[in-house]
Amino acid sequence: MTRFFFLPSEITYSLLGVLIYAFVKLPLSIEIPIIILSSFVLFLFRRASIPYRDTVKNDGEIYLTPVHGRVASIRHSVSSMDYPSPCHEIRIAISFWDEKGLYLPTSAEVTFLKANKGKKLNRDLETHFFYGPVDELAHTDFIIMSKNKLQTLMRFIDCNSGIRPTIWLKSGDRGRAGACFGYYPFGGTLLIYLPANSDVLVFENETLIPGQTVIAAIKDQPKV
Repeated sequence: MTRFFFLPSEITYSLLGVLIYAFVKLPLSIEIPIIILSSFVLFLFRRASIPYRDTVKNDGEIYLTPVHGRVASIRHSVSSMDYPSPCHEIRIAISFWDEKGLYLPTSAEVTFLKANKGKKLNRDLETHFFYGPVDELAHTDFIIMSKNKLQTLMRFIDCNSGIRPTIWLKSGDRGRAGACFGYYPFGGTLLIYLPANSDVLVFENETLIPGQTVIAAIKDQPKV
């Protein structure tokens, strides 16, 4: 059942059992609310099938979206204390209704993972609320290094109505593009920091689909 839902198997089977029991045994007045509630929970934690897509190009590589969501803002040539400057920042709003999965945007190795407690930010706030230091914010930093030695930072900022993302990988783990590495219960905000030598290929308010939407084309680093 973990292939279809981001829930422990015990909970998924229990909900399915409740659905069947309510449909067969309970009166209609009780059956309908139970079926609606159970179906709602299963829908929220549904797991989409993400097709594999080769992310290596002749002149570098492409970077796929790691989540379902909407591009809330794009900033170019920004500075970040946690990423070599300058870099490009793409902010993605992951709604309460979006599919919850997190998918590797390119074949890569995890080099850093750390969760931090703090204040939560609503995903729909204006862009300037996400500027500056994040020490006081509830966030999770997830850094990967592609096989072309290109480093990218994914920063998950928790929403008021959400909780911390569940990430199954740890530092040193590797995975191919499109591999599911966790899920983000009830959504939130994702900030992606990309190298300066990348061409951003999305626009604000664009809807993103993992395995299909290309966030950026990253050029090879010059040989030293």
